[in-house]
Amino acid sequence: MPNTKLVIPSSQSQFWKFFDWVDSDGSNPIERWLAGESDEVRMVFNSTLKEAAKRRNHLEWLCFKRFLKGKKFEQERLWELKFRADRKEFRLIGRFDGVMQAIVFCGCYHKQDVYTPKDAMDTALRRAKALSDGGAKRHERKIQDDL
Repeated sequence: MPNTKLVIPSSQSQFWKFFDWVDSDGSNPIERWLAGESDEVRMVFNSTLKEAAKRRNHLEWLCFKRFLKGKKFEQERLWELKFRADRKEFRLIGRFDGVMQAIVFCGCYHKQDVYTPKDAMDTALRRAKALSDGGAKRHERKIQDDL
């Protein structure tokens, strides 16, 4: 049927866009953090966002952990995403930033109730406020399909 007009929607559609927090000088700490990690961590990080991007409702994200508790975190509506690589638990701290858009402020390790770096939560909060105040920008993360 060479003249068919039937279009089959791809199951690979992406509904969400993800962004990295970028400092006012243009530096991208999310890229810098990832550059210091293994190939496995970078691959699982990408796969985690790729899978989340395909789901309309963030509550269906397999990586969604929780909204952070505490007044200062609740004001910025910060949340945690989780993934496992290199036999470690990783967390991404971010928030929703527009319709079907999410921004990642910080990446860290997590073991029991300890975050590494230990100031990861406060760093994410500081970056969220800087973005809200116009003292920072965001950069769209291109999610690679070939990984």
